[in-house]
Amino acid sequence: MKKLLRNNLAMMTLLTSGCSIMPNNSFFIPPNETNDSPWVRIVDNTEQTSIYQTLNGKRSGGLIRSSEWVLQNTRDRGMPKVSGEKYNIDYYETPLVPGVETAIINVYVESKYSCLITTRFIPEKGKKYQFELKADTLHSLCRAHASEIVQDNNGQWQLKPLKDVRFGTENGSGTRDMHSNI
Repeated sequence: MKKLLRNNLAMMTLLTSGCSIMPNNSFFIPPNETNDSPWVRIVDNTEQTSIYQTLNGKRSGGLIRSSEWVLQNTRDRGMPKVSGEKYNIDYYETPLVPGVETAIINVYVESKYSCLITTRFIPEKGKKYQFELKADTLHSLCRAHASEIVQDNNGQWQLKPLKDVRFGTENGSGTRDMHSNI
């Protein structure tokens, strides 16, 4: 009788919990685009990537995509392609609010390795940026790359490392040791 009561209580708890056992993610909602909006392209092989912007002390944003049940597709919005870069992996392009602290949070999870790097910067009007997380499982490292997309003298688009950027890593360089999930 006790076992039956315990099973019924467990079943009632599951049934009444509704969506509380489902993922409850907030997603980044791109701001309205203007002629001088800054743009960011996030090129990544991560499980989850988020964009947050803080305006007047209020933080807004969330995931741009997730490998969980709730998916938001990555997308091409027409940003210039950088010479020599391959864009055959997932990437996401979006306008941002200029002059506002922006955090790009990259998470890498694969097999037994994981890492998280937060990159903070303030996007400037009309500029274009590219962020990428590269994982090296052989050396158990991941590295965030933050760049501005600029045109060279020949009209080719190139990546120029961002100077005014803060990485949420122990050494501030954008490189972090991976954690083992074993």
